[in-house]
Amino acid sequence: MRARGVALAGLGLGLLVALAPSVTHADINPWIASAVYDAQKWDTGGPYAATPWVHPPPYEPDMGWGMLDPSSTLESGTWRKMTGFTGSWGGARDTMREHGIALSSAYFGQLAANPIGGAVEGGISWRGNLAAGLFVDLERVAGWKRTYFTASADWKTGNPTLSANYVLNQLPVQLDSFDDPNAVRLVHLALSKQLFDNTTEIVLGRIITGEDFATLRLACTSLNQGVCGNPIAANQSIDFPTFPSAVWGGLFKLKPGDQWYAQAGSYLVYPEFRERTDNGVNFSAPAGSGALSLAELTYLTGSEIKQPGPPGRYKLGGYYSTETLPRFRNEAGIDEVQGFWGLYLMGQQMVWTENDDHTEGLSVWGSVSYAPPDRNKVQFMAAGGALYQGIFPSRNHDGLAFVAAYASFSDRLPDTTGELLLEVNYRITIAPWLWVEPDLQGVIHPSGTSQIADALVAGFAVGFVL
Repeated sequence: MRARGVALAGLGLGLLVALAPSVTHADINPWIASAVYDAQKWDTGGPYAATPWVHPPPYEPDMGWGMLDPSSTLESGTWRKMTGFTGSWGGARDTMREHGIALSSAYFGQLAANPIGGAVEGGISWRGNLAAGLFVDLERVAGWKRTYFTASADWKTGNPTLSANYVLNQLPVQLDSFDDPNAVRLVHLALSKQLFDNTTEIVLGRIITGEDFATLRLACTSLNQGVCGNPIAANQSIDFPTFPSAVWGGLFKLKPGDQWYAQAGSYLVYPEFRERTDNGVNFSAPAGSGALSLAELTYLTGSEIKQPGPPGRYKLGGYYSTETLPRFRNEAGIDEVQGFWGLYLMGQQMVWTENDDHTEGLSVWGSVSYAPPDRNKVQFMAAGGALYQGIFPSRNHDGLAFVAAYASFSDRLPDTTGELLLEVNYRITIAPWLWVEPDLQGVIHPSGTSQIADALVAGFAVGFVL
């Protein structure tokens, strides 16, 4: 049986040159909290047009040196409410924030192994990601009303990834799957301006498509990179920038009322924009570059807009890329074409709440997307899941999640159907700055073929804010 499995794995490797997972990218900014972020808690950004990643993550002041001073922190129990391992830097952070400057850093790591199935059984991989960001409220610093600046950097560590080297599936089972170990890059370099009583926002600079478009917070209950945080077909076939790979771009957001907002953006894309040797500082427009343009309409309900009722968020969007790409990425001998488009519909909704704040209970989410099969590897993708926050009475900050996703390959690709992902995990929140998440994933028909054995992937993730 073992010899037969090795033979099948070898056959699968030979057949899947076109389907190896080298396009899917859906990493997520590691310091964005899983809870809905309210920019008003720190700076002058309001609750309407404010783009979350332009503003620093939640912060608790007056925390001394945090865990660097365990004698006072542990005895008083303040470690349970700190928002960072290093606390307030002895008060220096508090002073900086009072003057409109914030520094944040966070680490995310994930272990994954395939004890059963895949192209090469028995693989194991650890991927790590250390990120740091600078946030400046220019209204406080220079008197520029509702103007904000952010810059960030990222460092990847770890081993070769499990999906690309062992499982050979399309929806990567680790979030940090595509930068080489020790890759260091500049990420954000952006300026944001809110106008017209905070109902309009413009963001320009080195920014990331996937942090603003086709993203759902609840999708990142998954530790699978094909799902978190942009569960759409575009990630599988075109250059769709996601963290930590920023490109030149601009975003315009209009939110005239509480219940809905519209946004449009355009981004410079080209095949090598994730190249690790550029370190994120290739500011040119190489030959073959194109514009990825998107438009999205979002409808909000309940406590998402500080109104009675459980929170809900629904999105309808589409994209068009003028980049010239192979008709099917990584398919040898296929002609290059220009013009890639797609549509998506997604939403998340709390359906059962245990308290008036809607911080505990059951939420569900889902997404569907389509891209023309004549030039896109994945023509249809559906994903969804459920999260129960606080399923155990004494653990109201923990979350039990179930996720499912299906990627249907183009009918122009022979001998392929679709890949199905099933995932269950449980996030254990030890403190606001520290969590651990055991995870199980099942990959059925990896890369849409029966030539590779269905895989069981086991592992865990850990994250902490410094």
